[in-house]
Amino acid sequence: MLRRLPLLAAAASLAIPGSASAQSTRLDLDRLTYAVVHGAAQQAVLATDADGRPLSFLLRIDKGKLLPPHGATGPVRLLTVLSGTLSWGDGASLDKAAERRFGPGSVIVIPAEGGEHWAAARDGDVLLQVVLVRDGALSPAAAAQVAR
Repeated sequence: MLRRLPLLAAAASLAIPGSASAQSTRLDLDRLTYAVVHGAAQQAVLATDADGRPLSFLLRIDKGKLLPPHGATGPVRLLTVLSGTLSWGDGASLDKAAERRFGPGSVIVIPAEGGEHWAAARDGDVLLQVVLVRDGALSPAAAAQVAR
């Protein structure tokens, strides 16, 4: 009988939803709940911490929209451009001549303190994913690039 217990346990796990046979799920971004942020973008929270604070969210910026300078405090943020071309500037004052452009696949690190910036979708719609690094730290390889 003892030899059958592992076999029974394995068979039972196959019948339980969410067990080892669980499949990945592609999210339908149009079915997420979006809220307007900075008067110009839509934010959909993807994950929260135990206190309900966002850990990861999507940010949609429609063509022609500008997020004014913001973000001087908070955790380190990792921003990945998923689609479109993001126009980005650092600082508390908008300066279009100082903007940099980031295309799909670009990852931007926003510091925890003094990370004021602005963002715009000048050429088309932009979709970003933002990850907040609250209690952790950047990897040594990422931190070495930020320290330069």
